[in-house]
Amino acid sequence: MVWGGGFLAELGVLDFAGGTPVHINSGATATALSLYLSYPVARSRKSANRTPSHLALHKPHNTICQMIALIIIWGSWLAFDAGTTLALNYKSVMAMVVTNVCASAGAITYAVYTWAETGKWAVDSVFLGAIAGLVMITPSAGFIGVNTALFFGIFGALLTRQALRIKFTPWARKWRWVDNGDTFATHCLCGFAGTIATGLFASKEVASYDGVTDITGGVIFDGNVRQLGIQVLEACIGFTWSFVVSWLLFALIDCVPGLEVLCTNDEILMGMDAAQMEETLTEHHWTDEAEYKAIDAAKGPISIA
Repeated sequence: MVWGGGFLAELGVLDFAGGTPVHINSGATATALSLYLSYPVARSRKSANRTPSHLALHKPHNTICQMIALIIIWGSWLAFDAGTTLALNYKSVMAMVVTNVCASAGAITYAVYTWAETGKWAVDSVFLGAIAGLVMITPSAGFIGVNTALFFGIFGALLTRQALRIKFTPWARKWRWVDNGDTFATHCLCGFAGTIATGLFASKEVASYDGVTDITGGVIFDGNVRQLGIQVLEACIGFTWSFVVSWLLFALIDCVPGLEVLCTNDEILMGMDAAQMEETLTEHHWTDEAEYKAIDAAKGPISIA
């Protein structure tokens, strides 16, 4: 729909690296799954040992894994945003620069915001802020300049921070809203915001840095008000399509014996890592395994001779 001659492409939609095909669609799919886990309609609903419930929320507990993930994601994002030009030219360099600026602005803004609230710095804040900035820049990386990218990153971090408050509210507990991966707040909402903001801030001049691309631009720099409507239409169609089709697919999968979407109560209590892969980061899952200590109180230190 967005690329390759689809009807949205024919309308003139601007989506440089996948604001709708990647982020809005993944956010819509995650939202559909979250709702299906809370309100299943097939075998998961009929099962006596599968109980939909609102999960207890907690902060990430493995900072090292978070840092490794951020390094990989950030570096890869620079590559695919710049590589979207399919050439090494001034536009690909600009795409990489604005991507890095937007992610950095998001990371710093989110970290400072949470520090102002809690008085503590957190890797989790840097991670979420950077992801928000990276998502915001994706649809516009080839159409905006550095100053605009800075604004995108700040706005994306503030938007994500406020959206994350939803899942901690009494409303979320009442309606069993589950979003432990924060996909709705980061990918879905920032995907929407970035796609619509592209209609506002896309620049005809920046888009032409490769010497080939010719667009009519956005509202702010080129006075093209029509582009804003096209971007809103793209975001709404992308979300609706992915949400509806994903929910139907989850429902169909849930009809197959042995492929129930919702895990059993015992598996949920055990934890997904332990139940699905027999791996865990917490010792209490393995009741038949004695806790290891290098020194035996009865026999003294273990000999390595």
